Amino acid sequence: MADIRSEKTKVKNERRKDPRLEFHCNAMVQGIDGILTITDISLGGIFIEIGEIDKVAVGKIVTINVKLPTETQAVRFKAKVINKTNRGIGCQFISLDDREKEAICLCFEYFKDTLPAGCK
Repeated sequence: MADIRSEKTKVKNERRKDPRLEFHCNAMVQGIDGILTITDISLGGIFIEIGEIDKVAVGKIVTINVKLPTETQAVRFKAKVINKTNRGIGCQFISLDDREKEAICLCFEYFKDTLPAGCK
């Protein structure tokens, strides 16, 4: 279900080049037990809330399985952990195939009216 922030927040040293869609969605990460929560996604990467942050190291390559709200089947992404916070991990996609890009773009198309101005 979409949970879009009502206003853009400025982040120091913003590294993102792609707009991100903020919503909550369940995911599974290979090597981590349980169902985790995605809080945002873009064509560049994904943020996943993880309770046991010590189980994942920056630089690790992970496989993420997620059932996006616009897809009938789960999508599998390969990503590199590039950031850790006390809430979770920020991952950069290693490469996206056409199906994966299409799935993310469909989410943006479906939820575009909920994005803050300037992100569409």
